Amino acid sequence: MTRILFILIIFFSAFLLFQVQPMQTKALLPLFGGGASIWSASLCFFQSALLLGYIYAHLLARLPFNKQAITHMSLLFVALLITFNFNAGIDASFLSPALLVIANLIVQIGLVFVLLSATSVLLQRWYSEVYNKAVPYSWYSFSNSGSLLALLTYPLLIEANFALSQQKQLWLITLMLLACGFAALLFSLHKQLKQTGTAGSHFVRYQVKLNAKTVYWVALSAASSMCLVATTQMISTNIPPMPLIWLMPLVLYLVTYIFCFTLRTNTANMYWLAAMLFAMIAGQMMYFVGGQLNTLAQLVMYNLILIICCGFCHARLRQSAPEKLRMTEFYMCIAFGGALGSIFASLVAPNLFTQLWEYPIALILTFLLFITPLIKHYQFSVKSLALSTCSLSIVMSFIWLNSLFNQFNIDTARNFYGYVAVKDIKTGHLAERRLVDGTTVHGSELLGRNLAGSKDYYHASTGVAETLKAIKQIEPLNIGVIGLGVGAMAKLVGDNDTITFYEINPAVYRMATQHFSYLQNSQATLNIELGDGRLLLAKEAKTELPLRNAIVIDAFTSDVIPTHLLTHEAFNLYWQRLSEKGALILHISNNHIDLMPVITAHANRLNKPLMVFDYQTNSATEFASKWVVLTKNTTLMAKLAVTADKIIKPSNRQNLAMWSDDKNSVMPLLKLGI
Repeated sequence: MTRILFILIIFFSAFLLFQVQPMQTKALLPLFGGGASIWSASLCFFQSALLLGYIYAHLLARLPFNKQAITHMSLLFVALLITFNFNAGIDASFLSPALLVIANLIVQIGLVFVLLSATSVLLQRWYSEVYNKAVPYSWYSFSNSGSLLALLTYPLLIEANFALSQQKQLWLITLMLLACGFAALLFSLHKQLKQTGTAGSHFVRYQVKLNAKTVYWVALSAASSMCLVATTQMISTNIPPMPLIWLMPLVLYLVTYIFCFTLRTNTANMYWLAAMLFAMIAGQMMYFVGGQLNTLAQLVMYNLILIICCGFCHARLRQSAPEKLRMTEFYMCIAFGGALGSIFASLVAPNLFTQLWEYPIALILTFLLFITPLIKHYQFSVKSLALSTCSLSIVMSFIWLNSLFNQFNIDTARNFYGYVAVKDIKTGHLAERRLVDGTTVHGSELLGRNLAGSKDYYHASTGVAETLKAIKQIEPLNIGVIGLGVGAMAKLVGDNDTITFYEINPAVYRMATQHFSYLQNSQATLNIELGDGRLLLAKEAKTELPLRNAIVIDAFTSDVIPTHLLTHEAFNLYWQRLSEKGALILHISNNHIDLMPVITAHANRLNKPLMVFDYQTNSATEFASKWVVLTKNTTLMAKLAVTADKIIKPSNRQNLAMWSDDKNSVMPLLKLGI
């Protein structure tokens, strides 16, 4: 019975640990612009907190069992009182956005995360010491199974059916039940030790020694962690960041742990060599052209590469696992390597590289860890030479492909909000300068003298151009635009108009002003505000600034969706800043998400007609675009009805996606078509 209690506590501790990860990270999305890097920074916190949990378990082991029990239960009680009880949104402007994400997580869930992280190590050690048995390494699979269940149920069950506030309440109730189970187990163990007369005795102290094996453990764990974070970052660059997309790589990462720690596998064979070579070649292909594939193809390829790389690292770790006298040392090395890898991929790489180089670096590091022992084994044979040549070829091919990929770059920048580049491209007989975010074109400008034929997302046939032209016939424009891009929207306003851009990414602002002429050539009164558009509009709403006759939401042309701009709280804010006859204009072109159910739901709730402008083209110099307009201005509607592709009147339809800050899910809106 006690053995079952051990397993249940390990399982549910891991379940709670991996439920709170996406839950609390999603709660932070509106505070940081909804970008992909939020999850990468969160992974860095989670891996570091896991390391602290293992260190805590190692230090706690120095105490007699009675003191271990009292200390752990006391800290667990404190965690129950303070978890989720601090206001989110720490105001610390001196911190970078990534560090600010980590600071928020520390305040909200730091203590409980460390304690839950220590559970598996503590209980495995208590079991082996109290009952004088070998370390039950197979229990690691129970821990990972609990983690896996949590990651699968969160996007499919929890997120889809419960608001964030309800999720947190359910999580705390489960934590209280777990604490009761912990208390029952500790009482049982104390009773067992009391019978043997060792309740107040010290357990055997585990030794931590730095040698080649510990360095190898750290390197393997760091490589797998780097692969996890870098893969997630690559996927989230082109596919909207949401729990399902975040958790898929993490699920596979854990599955390889479960499989490898349950069944020992030999990694020194030709099957693994073929798999690793495939991963290296496919990884390079995905790095350079993966964004051109559809959602399903990207998910399959990125995650298959991750399975191979993490499978090797975790299998090699299990092969070299020690006996119980070095158990906590082994786990601390795994945790230290995991933290090291995630810190490099989440915090160091964005400041060190202007592109997402951590992905190929993680792949190459994994391959070197795989092939180095084989080269040593074969020494100076033909096989050794072939393997060395193979390794060098992989590195050199990346360098060559990278030079080809970047040959058109004029400028590049990378920060917390993404990777952007300015490229000069020739399409047919035209030379064009483009601003590219990941693989998505955010705007362009023709180069040379003949600019008359310039076509982009904002040409005269698009919904935004038609709407602003119609408003201008009624009164001068006073518009706000969330999303700067290259500033091309400025060409749609004239000298009697006012336009204010809200742009969250400073790199985009720099490139729009340095490499494109739209802003400099604009005759309108032009303002640019740096920061999250919704937060800036909220500040405006508290002032006496004039109401606007149009607000343009142009933050969805990238395939990364800031969901906090599409909740009913956000729409209420937009209408606070719009005049009674104003128009809300949204650019909803997207390769991976169908946003129409969300927009239609808001239009129904606000009792406003919805006009759809869907411009399609096959021209190499034109961009297809889809715009929607919400307004109750009958004069404006009459002007737009001539060119609108569709007009949707308010109705009582129920099968729509009503998003709020507390409850929203992108998953039902995914386009997985081939």
